[in-house]
Amino acid sequence: MASPLAALRQAIEQRFPDALPLHHAMVPSSVPTGIGAVDALLPGSGLPRGRLTSWAPGGGSSAVLRSACSAVIARGERAAWIDGAHTVTADGWTRGPLLLRPHGEVEALACAEELLQSGGFGLVVVTGLGRHGARCSVRLSRAAKAGGSGLVLVGEAAEVAALRVGCRIEEGGLCWRRDPFGGPAELVSVRVRLEARSLGWSGATSFDLPVWTHAPRSSVDDLLVDRRGVADRRTAWRRAYARRMAELAVRRRAAMDKNITARSAPDEPVLIDECDEPRRMREA
Repeated sequence: MASPLAALRQAIEQRFPDALPLHHAMVPSSVPTGIGAVDALLPGSGLPRGRLTSWAPGGGSSAVLRSACSAVIARGERAAWIDGAHTVTADGWTRGPLLLRPHGEVEALACAEELLQSGGFGLVVVTGLGRHGARCSVRLSRAAKAGGSGLVLVGEAAEVAALRVGCRIEEGGLCWRRDPFGGPAELVSVRVRLEARSLGWSGATSFDLPVWTHAPRSSVDDLLVDRRGVADRRTAWRRAYARRMAELAVRRRAAMDKNITARSAPDEPVLIDECDEPRRMREA
């Protein structure tokens, strides 16, 4: 009786890859995240391999997923990060995961499907997805199943997902390094609350994430939106414009004075000559 049941489960898993619960999977293969608390919580000790994971954007989500990419690379596999929202900067990106930046959401989904079908990546993360990502979840889930890769869609909730995860920074979970006067000087770590649920299972855990501070440079990529110091740039532009207008006004006033002086200089002797002409004629 066990053999037909196992065959039925295998047939269901092949035909509908997201219909079978994670804790009933035939081969509990997973992609570890590299964070002990998260791996201990998730079924199979990591993100499901060959399945789709829907991840809600929130505080700490990028850090957890980048840790998962690093863990995959440490195991000798490849990881890909598809930046559909163009929010990744070069200074904040570590070497290792393949970073792809397509022009739009449709191109990002097509890129993810190609990578999944190739079977050469242990984990593929796609960010910046909207309604198109939710609609194409079934197709991407089948591609992940065919390639045996872990797939994480960060954005709107997918229609079909074997695992749904969301995380946020807990209230009062910021740990600061104090200055000599007792005030907050530098952020050291944050407390993140992660909640996950699947078919017939749910769980939550909390963990600390360290924070590193770096000074990013202005990117030369025209696709990357840079909104740092907008108010300061506008104020500086207004001041420079006011100085320029003042300089032009001074130059214009000096030019007008010069023209007036140039016009009045030859007229003075002419006026004097005209006044003296009758007197000279009488004297003659």
